[in-house]
Amino acid sequence: MKLYHQALQGASQPPQQGSAQPPSPQAAPTPAPAQSTKWYEVDQEISGLETDIKHDINVQREAIPLVFVPGIMGSRLRLAGTNGTGDGSNGLPNLRWDPGDSGLLWKYSGATPSFRKRMLVGPQFSSSFLEVDNTNPVGDGFNGIFKDYRPFLTSLKTRNWGPLGKIFELPVFTVGYNWTDDNTNSGTMLAARISEIIKEAKAVTGICEKVILITHSMGGLVARWAREQAGASGSVLGIIHGVQPTTGAAAAYWRIKAGFEGAGPTSRILGNSGPTVTPILANIPGGLQLLPNKQYQTDAGSQQWLTVTENGQMKRSLPKSDPYDDIYSIKAVVQPAPGEKPSTNAYWTLVDPDLLDPDAPSAPSGPDAISAGNPPTDPWTQYLSLLGIAKTFHNTLGKTPQARTFCFRGIKQKTADAIELKIETNRVWSNPYRTRGFRGMFTDADGKSMQAVLQDPSGDGDGTVPSSSAGALNVPGKAPPGDSDFSVAHQPAYENSGVQAYTVLAIIALCKERYNECRGKK
Repeated sequence: MKLYHQALQGASQPPQQGSAQPPSPQAAPTPAPAQSTKWYEVDQEISGLETDIKHDINVQREAIPLVFVPGIMGSRLRLAGTNGTGDGSNGLPNLRWDPGDSGLLWKYSGATPSFRKRMLVGPQFSSSFLEVDNTNPVGDGFNGIFKDYRPFLTSLKTRNWGPLGKIFELPVFTVGYNWTDDNTNSGTMLAARISEIIKEAKAVTGICEKVILITHSMGGLVARWAREQAGASGSVLGIIHGVQPTTGAAAAYWRIKAGFEGAGPTSRILGNSGPTVTPILANIPGGLQLLPNKQYQTDAGSQQWLTVTENGQMKRSLPKSDPYDDIYSIKAVVQPAPGEKPSTNAYWTLVDPDLLDPDAPSAPSGPDAISAGNPPTDPWTQYLSLLGIAKTFHNTLGKTPQARTFCFRGIKQKTADAIELKIETNRVWSNPYRTRGFRGMFTDADGKSMQAVLQDPSGDGDGTVPSSSAGALNVPGKAPPGDSDFSVAHQPAYENSGVQAYTVLAIIALCKERYNECRGKK
């Protein structure tokens, strides 16, 4: 788009009488070099222009990159230091996680706990074990994320933004991250990548100061850390959060105890029992940072989200104050000691230490082995260390609503907003761990065998994050489209047409904020 400034030219002199020659034509003035002005200064006076020539004024549009941050397990991961192809000398594939690779996921389907841990954790957690499988240089980042995200992101990339496009350029980027790692590290990495994206976009348009973040699930925690703790606040115009576990999700507890819900392929791939899920989620800080924190509340508003009941009577209600102290840091003992009556074993706490390292007492060899000079940490000690990382992250991040934030949550799917264990007499079961189930065993005062049966999820949400947590940053009275609810399941939330339309409206609303902000500049 160009603006033109052209001065009035003086009238030509009439020809002299008696002259046989017509007056020579006046030479056309040489155009001045084109100058530029920012879009928000287009109506301001441009000084210093010569008056006898035409001036071309280039109006610079502003780039506002749309940066998508996926949820847990939504980034493709490879063994660090490899290119993600082929197998290592230990026979394991170098590509360790790709939700779009049916061949790779088949290896996870029904796999042993040992295989799962060796693939995603290694001998013990290290933040340098895995990395995003992406191109180098990264470019738009699409290669590093779950392919099911891409159709919606491509629609944003190719969208005709109408009049908005005359002012703003809205390129689309994605930022995958190592979701096994501490979200502090992922958020810090995102903040650095935002700076790079702004620099790249500015080189194209001449103006780029801020990005819009669009997040899915745990990506919301990563984005909030980047903005609120890692120095990206001034570079973020706003955030659109989708199904974010703002204060955690009780489903993380349920899955560590019983495996992933449902009888479909998701459960077989991600783990369908406590022994198949615990070696992963309890050994990575990213997994532990999805647990309910001390600000978590059930849909009914209760801070006590873990209950043990018998015949409708409350026997235990937790946490009393902090779930890290009251639930997570106490060893789960899921069987009573022989002859103890009543038994005092804490079957209701989160992690059974015996499930943390399925390779114990034998240790893996080859590339997965720990060097002799760096002996492995006791699995429970390592777990407590990772738990401390998660607690620090939760306590630091909090849940303070930030300006220019839009949130949508999923509803109408059965979701574990609370955890209930119902006590029954046990006459049959000896194994606490069942497929998609858990039974805590103990003996009562009479020495009878009892069981506390984990109940199926029955709250409201998207199947993973309860509506109470996904809506914890909701604030009444926001400018349209405000915060919203959609009847969607957790993982495919952005495949829903209503969610897609909402996201577009939120982007437009944030661009309007930027317009009003810039038009106030002098």
